[in-house]
Amino acid sequence: MFNPGTALLYRWFPPAMPSSAMPPAPPTLLQRCALGLWFLGLGALGLLRWWMRHARDAEAATDVVMQVWWWGSLTLIAVGIGWTARAFATHRRQQP
Repeated sequence: MFNPGTALLYRWFPPAMPSSAMPPAPPTLLQRCALGLWFLGLGALGLLRWWMRHARDAEAATDVVMQVWWWGSLTLIAVGIGWTARAFATHRRQQP
């Protein structure tokens, strides 16, 4: 008898492949850099948001919210640069 729940389960969670299956391909450079690029993008958007508020009201630069945007964006950019550099180094080491 057909059970739609089982069909849905196999659609989302296919059964495990046998151990004799081919090994997965190594990740591409874009896959390795994805998290670092994500952090870089978030940091750039944070700096853009900080600059928009700074350009509108320069006296708000000493505001606590502005400082959090500034330092948080710089931290995200630093983390993104680190992750991306690590991904590039790992990719370069594993190339034949």
